[in-house]
Amino acid sequence: MLVDFDIDKFSGKYLIKFNLDQFKGEADYKMAITIVTCVSLDYDLDPEIEVGDIQDICDKTEELGKDVFTFEIGDDGIEVDI
Repeated sequence: MLVDFDIDKFSGKYLIKFNLDQFKGEADYKMAITIVTCVSLDYDLDPEIEVGDIQDICDKTEELGKDVFTFEIGDDGIEVDI
């Protein structure tokens, strides 16, 4: 799975951008969860997301006519930006 990984130089948040074309099946959803979980551990966060949550995010992203969604991970928690 290809992702765009960046660190915001002002806030220090990790930014993980996922492109919808990377999601073909359940294994891809699980990989996204693993990536988010690994990065979240740097802030001692537990994202507590499941396959259904990632599927819902993908569906909402597609519904809004977007190709990419971003997880923002920092001191204040985990957010999803579409």
